[in-house]
Amino acid sequence: MSAAGPWWRRPPVAAVVAVLVAVLLAVAVLVVRGLLVVATIGPRAEYWQDRAREPGAVVQVALGDSLSQGIGSSRPETSFVAVLAEDLEDRTGGTVRVVNLSVTGATTAELAEDQLPAFRRLLGELAAEGTPLGLVTLAVGANDVGDLQSEQFRAELSPVLDALPPGSLVADLPDFGGGEDRARAAALSRVVREEVAARPDLVPVALEAATAGPGIADYAGDFFHPSDQGYAGYVAAFRAAVAASDPEPAVPAVPEVAP
Repeated sequence: MSAAGPWWRRPPVAAVVAVLVAVLLAVAVLVVRGLLVVATIGPRAEYWQDRAREPGAVVQVALGDSLSQGIGSSRPETSFVAVLAEDLEDRTGGTVRVVNLSVTGATTAELAEDQLPAFRRLLGELAAEGTPLGLVTLAVGANDVGDLQSEQFRAELSPVLDALPPGSLVADLPDFGGGEDRARAAALSRVVREEVAARPDLVPVALEAATAGPGIADYAGDFFHPSDQGYAGYVAAFRAAVAASDPEPAVPAVPEVAP
């Protein structure tokens, strides 16, 4: 060993080692934060399944993907679906049964294949029971970004919108924040707005505008899903749509059998 000490303590080697250690620690923290978000997927689905079994004077239904599951929020109660249920209870003065049919990772095609049949069955049950439907929300398309061109997305979205009852709230995609995916998401958002505008009985939710220019604090640990602060923009967008449409709970019509 020389008088200068071990090699890893000699400048500039020591500085390089310090930087590498700092980078590795930062990467490890990001990986752990991301894994913690992923670890909530199963428990969050179980939470909504439990809530669907709770009785209510009116029913609220959510269709979509991980955004409707509230992945990224610190707890289910801060998700936009849960907040809207609280709002619905306040408006109606009664209890609300929340049936969240959304599935983390669902594309529009998967929603049509898996969630719509369950939704139609639920509408039939509510019609037979005479139970009012208080609110229906749809937020989908984020998992189609990068995989579908606008017209492909339109073709898959159209039958989903046709299956929704009047007064359903349909969100465009959130602002993806930057890069090529932002432009792709914006293109799909335009499709959502056009298709909703072609169906005057549906209510548009301006999610892209409400989440424009997201900052680092708007993202959860995986830097993809919204944090509680990010979901506040979702709540604001859906609340604005509810205020503009002023929906009244009503017993749904018996859905037509899909061909």
